[in-house]
Amino acid sequence: MKKLIILILLISIPSAASFAQKKAADYLKAALVATNNKNYAQAILLCDAAINLNNAYETAYFHRGYNKLLLKDYSGAIQDFGIVLSINTDNLDALLYRGMANQKAGNRWAATQDYNAARRIDAIETLAFVTGSIFR
Repeated sequence: MKKLIILILLISIPSAASFAQKKAADYLKAALVATNNKNYAQAILLCDAAINLNNAYETAYFHRGYNKLLLKDYSGAIQDFGIVLSINTDNLDALLYRGMANQKAGNRWAATQDYNAARRIDAIETLAFVTGSIFR
């Protein structure tokens, strides 16, 4: 009976990984709110906290890169979008936004490579993104 109770307790206690993931998601949700409120520096700090809990959190790296792009930290954005792509090579948004960051940083060749890689994934979405960024 005592072993059964201990087993039930161990099963009902969430694992450290699931607890960390939930907390990392909470930080990311707060980062999204900060971005919507145009508090980009705070959003970056919140993404840092999420990444510290889960260093393979693709969405947190993407969102941190996006906020760095908004703050015109192009090299930081390029680095974060590169990390996203090392986690998921087919992340279309990371390719497009890294291309934009490269373009704004004056790295035309790298921007062209990113846009061409994105075009191979989804040509229409890439065309829409590039066309839309012309008018921003």
